[in-house]
Amino acid sequence: MTTTAAHPAARAVDQALTAVGRVLGHVDRLVGDVSRDSLAVAREAEALYRAVTRETGARAGSVRDAVRSSPRFARVLAEAARTIASYRIYRARADVAGSRADAVDALHRRNAERIYELCVQLRGGILKLGQFASARVDLLPPAYVDALGRLQDRVPPVDASSIRARVEDELGRPVDDLFASFDDEPIAAASLAQVHGAVLPDGTRVAVKVQLPGIESIIDTDLAALRTVARMLGDLPIAGDIDTVAAELSRSVRAELDFAAEADAAERFRARFRDRDDVVVPRVCRERSSRRVLTLERIDGDRLVDWLDRADAGERDTALATLIRCFCEQVLVCGEFHADPHPGNFLVLPGGRIALLDFGSVQALTPSRRRAYAQLATAIVAGDGPRTTALMAELGFATRDGDPDALRAFADAFLDAFRDTATTFDARALDPRAEFERALALARRHPIARVPADFVQLGRVFATLGGLVLHYRPRINLFALIAPHLARATAI
Repeated sequence: MTTTAAHPAARAVDQALTAVGRVLGHVDRLVGDVSRDSLAVAREAEALYRAVTRETGARAGSVRDAVRSSPRFARVLAEAARTIASYRIYRARADVAGSRADAVDALHRRNAERIYELCVQLRGGILKLGQFASARVDLLPPAYVDALGRLQDRVPPVDASSIRARVEDELGRPVDDLFASFDDEPIAAASLAQVHGAVLPDGTRVAVKVQLPGIESIIDTDLAALRTVARMLGDLPIAGDIDTVAAELSRSVRAELDFAAEADAAERFRARFRDRDDVVVPRVCRERSSRRVLTLERIDGDRLVDWLDRADAGERDTALATLIRCFCEQVLVCGEFHADPHPGNFLVLPGGRIALLDFGSVQALTPSRRRAYAQLATAIVAGDGPRTTALMAELGFATRDGDPDALRAFADAFLDAFRDTATTFDARALDPRAEFERALALARRHPIARVPADFVQLGRVFATLGGLVLHYRPRINLFALIAPHLARATAI
């Protein structure tokens, strides 16, 4: 037996490939174009093996961690292949027998629940992606919104003894010495951490965010699997610049493991909004925080989507306008924005105030980038096609066609759809499914092959806020909300 074959990591990767190969091989017999997916899996697994073997001498536990994590890699790819195949098979059958709404709805429900279970069981980066997807309430079928929406802060928790041990290891004192009380039942459980209520010795109520034990060792494998799944979806025209998106989301997830950096970000945002009466940011308790434990002032409120679902139209309009103004100020004026805006990270307080939570993922923009994005938005509103095209190219966008005319065509098509509603926007008049079909047709005609890295996080913000607006259709003047911030940014 060769040295490579005898290597424990190699055996683990071989086993993962064998398991995935069986699934993909079966799917390949049913649907011919899944063979491409098998090649992507093989390439990514080979790269994962090389990365593991390079680290053998660097970190004593790295190979053991990879071996333990390999089944995760196989499980994610197998579930992705199964889901993709189910829709391809359905589409093939529908072409012959016709499409039935009840049949596709049932398929959505089955796949959504299976993906939800996968996210809950594996947590880590897999659950993070599910949370991001759940924010697209305008594009996803209702079954996916319902299932993945449960990931926002309703994930089955890790046992309290593990959490207490993590706190004590990080802060160097028994939990009972650090807090007058510490709730074993979490307030929220999520992808990388869970939050527990507690009371400080002076009676201050706090929320203690604790990084899940062992999460660091599985993030690299999760991200490798996610990159492979992205490549399996790479033939979809709306997939766009897969490499940039995967790299930026990978960077973001890794950054979220540093709670000390998150504490710094929370304090910056609190300082920026301290004079606002409609936006709240919790105070950081530094003496009971570390790189893996973050203690914050406890803020009680209603989850954004739950509150929006039961609020009257006027209240919804006010809250969504506040959220949009808040993010415009972050992006265009402050130059640093909250880059993980899924609805579970917002609370609505009495009077319609919005509390911003979780600053693990933030994105900074230089003054020149802020000005360029503001100029782009202004050109779009003004219907200036040549200026829009030039600014998109300057910012780093490129179409798959690879020439300026294609980028101009994309900009012109976007402007045609946008210019009639730019200054008189009324979300109630929009049909979310029609908007999706328009975007899909545009992407098919002129696929964007490259996006700037900072737009990946900015795009997450646009996607989430746009999804909320399209879903709840508030009566707001979008241009009036954005214009003052555009003016400040272009004057930089």
